[in-house]
Amino acid sequence: MRASGVFRIESWDANGRAVDVTTAAPLGGAFIVRVVEGESLRGSSQVLFAGAFNESVGSGTYVAIDAFEGEILGRTGTLSFWHTSTLTRGQFNDADAVLKIVPDSGTGALTGARGSGRIIGGGDEEVLELDIEFDDDADLIDGEAAAGRLEP
Repeated sequence: MRASGVFRIESWDANGRAVDVTTAAPLGGAFIVRVVEGESLRGSSQVLFAGAFNESVGSGTYVAIDAFEGEILGRTGTLSFWHTSTLTRGQFNDADAVLKIVPDSGTGALTGARGSGRIIGGGDEEVLELDIEFDDDADLIDGEAAAGRLEP
């Protein structure tokens, strides 16, 4: 199922931290608040953003993770999703753009949400689009045991 909404950045707070390594694409970070308004997707996200950008040639990459609270396809709750994209000499590389819902991050009626999506920019508005499914009857496993498998 597809949900989408137009979004705006309500606030962008650069964290002011700098790394000690100088590259042609300096690193930067920010805390962002995004507000999404659409018929099938509405709410807000608090976003942790990190990027590297070479202003002289217009190339860079960002990675970000959103903690979303709102309504998706009539279901209310919270979930997290991460996204990344790359700009090469002023041109977005669609093949490099990724957006994924963090597994088992949903709460409320968004519990069991999974899927992917994209952020579509251009013109005067930006759109958040999610292709989302819900595992309403999925079998749950012991999370502590599963986390132990990640230990070295």
